[in-house]
Formats: sequence, structure tokens, C-alpha cells
Amino acid sequence: MKLRLRAALLIVAVAAFALWRSQLFIVTRPGDHARPLRIIPSGQRARAIFAATLPAIPVGAVRLEPGGTVLVIHYWAPWERHAATQIAGLDSLARLESLAAPANGSSARIFAVCFDPFPSVARYVARQRLRVPVLLDARRALSAALPCPSVPYTYAIDRDGRIAISQPGEVDWLDPETRASLAELRESAAPAPKPGEAPISFNATVTPGPRRPR
Repeated sequence: MKLRLRAALLIVAVAAFALWRSQLFIVTRPGDHARPLRIIPSGQRARAIFAATLPAIPVGAVRLEPGGTVLVIHYWAPWERHAATQIAGLDSLARLESLAAPANGSSARIFAVCFDPFPSVARYVARQRLRVPVLLDARRALSAALPCPSVPYTYAIDRDGRIAISQPGEVDWLDPETRASLAELRESAAPAPKPGEAPISFNATVTPGPRRPR
């Protein structure tokens, strides 16, 4: 009797977990493969409207708002397929972008965003020795306005504060097409503000915070 009860409870627990996870994310199918980032034509881009302050790993917080420079946001999870390869590629791209010195504007700002608990993400980041900023969106402060319909999912916001890339699935971060897409966005000047309109400014400032336990 006890064995049957335990089996029934286990089945209920597994089903509840599966239902909970399905309500949160759609994970990339195993058959999908990494693709380069492809930009949306300028005339088809929607305005990005969000403002969120997210905890950063290992300490501090980052305020994200669109406009002024290129912003890349990659929704990512340590448990996803090829998680280590994806975040390593993103980390390498972020380092290359930090060395970029375009004639028109700054390099792209790149962030990975997770929904998982702080301790597990912090341990993962420490083990992988990542330098790309990893932010936590457990309260959906960002994804409520900039949705994450599947994991992984990538956005790029252009200098005018519009969504220039909205792409599901794994990314080939070091593909020449990915680099070319970001270079095109970086070098596209934001249009001048209209009379009486304040210029769009990008805000991705890091605020120190108390150190969290790992």
C-alpha cells in the first residue's frame, strides 16, 4: 500500500513539475541548430518599451532601458541544451564587442538574462568564469515587457530603441553574419530627436549591492 502511495505521489509530482515548466517556457526542440543573428529591416521594427532594474551576478544591479546604443538581451538557462556552448559563445562575442571601436557610437552592450534561482546561477557563472553580464529576472520585471516565448531567445534593440532582432533558438555567436548584423546596428546613427522631444538615452548602469551568499 505504501509503495503504491509513493508511486502515485511521484507521478503527481512529476506531472505538476512538467505543467509548471510548460507554463513558463517552451524549450528549443532538439532538432533545431544554432543560427546567426539576422536583423529585421528598419521599416518593420517595433518600438521597444521597457525599463527594468535586474540583480546582477555576483553582486549589484543593472538598469536596462532602450535607446542610444545597441542592446543585446539573450534569455538563457543553465539547464538548456548546449547551455555551456551557448554562454561561452556569447561571452566570447561580448569580449570582442568590448574591443570594438566603431566610428559612430559605442560597442554593443550584451547581457544574458536568467529566471533561475540566484545560488545555482552564481555557481554556474563562477565555474565557467564568465565575463558577460548575467542578470536575473525572477520577478519578470523585464520579460513582462520584452517577452521570452521560448528558451533560448534573443533580442537586439537598435540605437533608436526599436526591436532589430527577435529570434528564437540557439545562436551561432561567432558566425560572420552575427558579427555583421551587430556591426550594421552599431554603425547606424540614431535619428535626431524631433523639436521639443528629448533625445533617447540608453541606461545600463551597474549599481553596487550587498554580496549574496553562494
